[in-house]
This record gives sequence, structure tokens and C-alpha cells, in this order.
Amino acid sequence: MKVTFLGVGSTLSRINANSNILVECGGIKMCIDCGRSAFASAEQTGLSLKDITHVLITHLHADKISGLEEIAFMTKFVFKKRVKLLSTQTMLDRLWHCSLKGGLEYIEESPGDLKAHVLNNYYDVIEVKSERWESIADSTLEFYLHPTNHIQGMESYGVEVKEGQGDQKKQFFFSGGSKFDPELLKRNARHSSHIFHDCQIADHGDQHNLQWHATYSQLRELPSDLKKKIWLYHYEDSDLPNAQEDGFAGFAQHLQSFEF
Repeated sequence: MKVTFLGVGSTLSRINANSNILVECGGIKMCIDCGRSAFASAEQTGLSLKDITHVLITHLHADKISGLEEIAFMTKFVFKKRVKLLSTQTMLDRLWHCSLKGGLEYIEESPGDLKAHVLNNYYDVIEVKSERWESIADSTLEFYLHPTNHIQGMESYGVEVKEGQGDQKKQFFFSGGSKFDPELLKRNARHSSHIFHDCQIADHGDQHNLQWHATYSQLRELPSDLKKKIWLYHYEDSDLPNAQEDGFAGFAQHLQSFEF
């Protein structure tokens, strides 16, 4: 199993691209989140949009989903193939009705053809459940969606991914988007060799409405045995503190890969 960061930047980053990752295992090439910069980043690794087999969404902010319209058009009209889109039913419903429907509902496959389309016309849509292990067909990969506290009222998940069983099991945790939640991390740290956690460098103190991600200062207070597994991502375009000096594995870099 190989994990590559297709971006490590915050939502408004102009330098480090959208914080999406690519998981490769056998014939599976799965994006966890798919922002506008994902494909340009993938191309720098030698892959193209045509190679993507699955997309798993953690939440509905644009840096996580703004690449999905491009996939829909390119796979339907150019590549003539389907990508498997995985999420919960409630998130799939909101993804279509609140984000994608405006651009994808009506297209002319032939002149004058105004047949209404739905999400299933573009993707192989696979509904999954949160808080249980889900398998990816024709692979040894499984994933588990952990609800996170990111934005009040918004459905959001961290993703635990594993390959194999027993002593051969390889496992990591990707936070997606989460405010500081040490109990969530402690529950998932036991089995994961790597924890990829979103990190906001700026600390707005008592202005909690401006803190949508765990801050560096909060994460720095975690136990040392936990911090040494944590790679930080989703950070601002700014000077970074010395993460290794503070006990972390480090700041993940754009296009950095991890082999499991």
C-alpha cells in the first residue's frame, strides 16, 4: 500500500495544493477527497485522471469535492469509464443536490437532448456506512469512517484505512477535517502506524468560531508516543514551526509518499 499527498495546503492555499491523498494498492487507485488541484498533482506522479478507480469523500468543502465535476465530464465523454464514488447516503444526497446538480443535471449528449441526469449517470455510486469497516471490492483494502467535529451541522469523517490481517496488517488514519479531539486520536493510534492530521498554524485563542481545525499548539500537547506517529497537513502558506523538534513525525510535503 502506498499513500501520496496530492496536496497539503489549507483551503485557501496558493502554494501547497488541496489536501487530498492517493491510496494505491494493487489495481486500486483511490483518492481520499478530490479538490480542484488533485489531477494536476497526480500528473506530477505520472498518473492521470484516467487512472483513478475510486474516490472517497470526507466532507463537502470545495477543497474536498471541487474536482468531482471534472471527473464526471472526463470519464463520461472522454475516457468512457466509471469511477466508483464512495460515501454515506446522506452525504451523497447533499453532494448532488447542493454541489454538483447545477453543472451536471442537464447536458446535451446529442443536439437538443435535455434528459435530466443524476449522480448515477456519471459515477458508480457506492453507499457506505460510518462507524463500521467497509471493504473495497477486488482488493485487500478496508476503511472505517469516524465522525469528526469539524463544522457544526456538517457531516464529516476521518478515515482509517487498513490492508491485510493479523501481523501483516498495515494501517493509517487520515483526519479529513477535525477540531482538536484527543480521544479520537487515542482510539485510532493503537493500530495505525501513521496518523495524518489536519493542522491550523494560526491560533485565534478564544475566537473558537475561527478554529475549524486542530491547531498546532493544541496538537503539541498530545502525549509523545502519539505525536511521533503524526504527520501534519492542511497548513497555511506561512512559515512553519519545527515539528520534529516538538516531537511530531513532521509536516507532510506536497507529493510526499509513504510505503506501508
